[in-house]
Amino acid sequence: MNVKIALAGQPNCGKSTIFSMLSGIRQHIANYPGVTVDKKSGFFSYKDLDIEMVDLPGTYSFSSYSLEERVAKEFILKDSPDIILNVVDASNLKRNLYLTFQLLEMAKPVIVILNMWDVAKRRGIEIDANKISSMLKCPVVVASGAKKIGKDEILEAIFSVYNQKQNYEEFKINYEELEPFIYELEKDIKTNYDISKRWLAIKALEGDSVVYELLEDKNRNFKENSKKQIDKFKNIHGFNTENFLASFRYDSAQIVSDKCTKETKKDKETLTDKIDKIVLNRWLSFPILFLIIVAIYQLAIVFGYHLTNYTWPILATLKNFVTDILPAADIAHVPMLTDLGIWLINSLNALLNYLPIFFILFALIAILEDVGYMPRMAFILDRVFRKFGLHGQSTLPLVLGGAFVGGCAVPGVMATKGIADDRARMATIFTVPLMNCLAKVPFYTLLLGAFFKEHMSLVMFYISTITIFTALIIAKILTMTLLKTRETAPFVMELPSYHMPTFKGVIFRACERVWVYIKKVCTIVLAVAIVLFALLQFPGVSHDKRAEFEADEQKILTTFDKKISKTKYHENFKSRQSVSELLNFYDSYRSKKMAGSKSVDEDFKNKDEFLYSIIRPASDDKDAKLINRELRNLSKGRDRILREEKNVRIETSLLGMAGRALEPISQFAGFDWRINVAFLSSFAARESAVATLGSIYETGANENAQRAEEMMAENSGYTPLHAAAIIIFMLLTPPCIATMVVVKLQMNSYKWMLLSLFVPFALALIMAALVFSIGNALNLSGLVAMSCYYIFIVATAIVLGLIPEKRINWQGGLKN
Repeated sequence: MNVKIALAGQPNCGKSTIFSMLSGIRQHIANYPGVTVDKKSGFFSYKDLDIEMVDLPGTYSFSSYSLEERVAKEFILKDSPDIILNVVDASNLKRNLYLTFQLLEMAKPVIVILNMWDVAKRRGIEIDANKISSMLKCPVVVASGAKKIGKDEILEAIFSVYNQKQNYEEFKINYEELEPFIYELEKDIKTNYDISKRWLAIKALEGDSVVYELLEDKNRNFKENSKKQIDKFKNIHGFNTENFLASFRYDSAQIVSDKCTKETKKDKETLTDKIDKIVLNRWLSFPILFLIIVAIYQLAIVFGYHLTNYTWPILATLKNFVTDILPAADIAHVPMLTDLGIWLINSLNALLNYLPIFFILFALIAILEDVGYMPRMAFILDRVFRKFGLHGQSTLPLVLGGAFVGGCAVPGVMATKGIADDRARMATIFTVPLMNCLAKVPFYTLLLGAFFKEHMSLVMFYISTITIFTALIIAKILTMTLLKTRETAPFVMELPSYHMPTFKGVIFRACERVWVYIKKVCTIVLAVAIVLFALLQFPGVSHDKRAEFEADEQKILTTFDKKISKTKYHENFKSRQSVSELLNFYDSYRSKKMAGSKSVDEDFKNKDEFLYSIIRPASDDKDAKLINRELRNLSKGRDRILREEKNVRIETSLLGMAGRALEPISQFAGFDWRINVAFLSSFAARESAVATLGSIYETGANENAQRAEEMMAENSGYTPLHAAAIIIFMLLTPPCIATMVVVKLQMNSYKWMLLSLFVPFALALIMAALVFSIGNALNLSGLVAMSCYYIFIVATAIVLGLIPEKRINWQGGLKN
């Protein structure tokens, strides 16, 4: 029998550890349809049940304020799970029970898992699980996901509940004065849904947009009738229905908590309290936060980059494999299919090269999340954010967007929906795209590896923190001008207890996020790479230019033939085909040798002993040594022709023309058409910038051992000052297409969407041009120019932060 289970719970309740404990390694990661929120499904069997468990996003309630809440609710409404597993933090029972009551009201069988049972016991919290079960009429299982306690009991509860579904009776809370209004709306729901009509009516009285959308298909007046009932209740009883319902659930949670728990160490200071005295200390909190950020970048970026020395040969081997199965080149005539294959593998390798960095980065972020430091970071930063018109709740969107490096602006912008302060919400939406999203990191790493190898950690620290200061400046300016009359709200957040992260949980989370990155690289980026390849191929090289290349090719062939004509092997290489075969054999051998393959000599000897004797001539074979020397010259000549032909083709291509058209503007920032092309391609997907540069600066099918940063350092003609200007442009660059669409959805305004496009673009170009021009005039190095820009931005942010915030939410009246 197939059973579908929804795993629900509040953030930081240990839901992920329970999910991992039950599902093991049989997990599937995807996105919910239409949004970028992760959808994790786990598959396992117990007795005769084949169970699919879907891990819903962590939510404090089942309203429709945040994207996570909306996604979780839509899943339960549309996918209709058989059972709901509600994970509850046993050390914070009352707060978690609010969600439990909302789940019970859905009229689906619920199993409550009192997770972190050991933590509760350690704090002297005694919970009567049987009494809770008796009061809520549902199974209650004690567990500790981190210590693998409770797995068998949970599985047995699932089995038992599934086999007793027919005995399930709908759970109801008596809302007293509101009951007649619930009844009235229930009568309006004519169609049978796979969810309680009473629950739908209650959600309608809470003004739930998801429920309105669901029911209006069958009853177009339902929303209007609901609003009438809401107004009627308010007129009669003087209460807002939403607050009225919430207070009932909180009261119910309080009753259960009071009757079923007993605290024996109520006034004793817990370990969390002791740690918070240091971590949240007024004077220590910021230095600790600073040290954590520095440690993350040192471990992830610097140490991770060193690890790429070990992973790069694997990618080079992958390229060799792809090159081997593609049609071979005929001297300087490379088939279009081979060109495309090499372009794609270069695009992929340029991005897959950074997997070690991302894995370490994601693992460290997972540790911070599991420990419980992320909410504390919001608490610490709220003091600063408020001075710039932002909000403590802005932290999560900014972190999701990439404040810690490695996020994505799309979920970051979507997460702003949970910010109650409208002014801060608008300012956050505008600033999230400035963060260092996952897709920007390879681009930065490419430039750092190419131009700031000695100061990689320092420059990466500049990059990662300067975005926050820039966001603060822009938020301050916006909230002082365009947003000054928007509504504001106070910051309220409950800090969870500290938890010890589990090794398995951290590794799983890191792997999940790396896998999402790989999938994106292998789908979206690959699709963009194919489009870019087409745009870079047409209209192609002119007939005159092609004739020049063919003449050049004939010239190097003639030279080769002449030089080896007196050797005893000349007869073997008289035809173009035989020379081409020898040349490809030589280039292939060199590529594999440079990629570090150990058995390459034996393999090539077995493949063709005669050709091998030419590319690895014996010391006493003068003729073979002569041919080998001329073969190297021939190979160099071919690479030069291919490189020149590629440059001509790209320069005269559609995308190249677009890049050149921008040069009159971008030249002030030191950009040439290649960088313009990379930025144009990144507009579709940020990762494409690296993929494009990796392919543009690639000098031939044989340069397997060179990474994109090495090729860029050698072939671009750029200096570290150019790189500093490019980095500054990328830091401020406008959002990608996907982010712009989400900005439009969140702000519901094309005006704001266009503002979020053109303001960063203009600012990015101006700042990059200023840094490059001033740096060039003063003969500054890239590092000094970057340092000066950093100091300027930090100083500007500090000055703006000193300007008092005016929280005035109204204007007008009599003028004096």
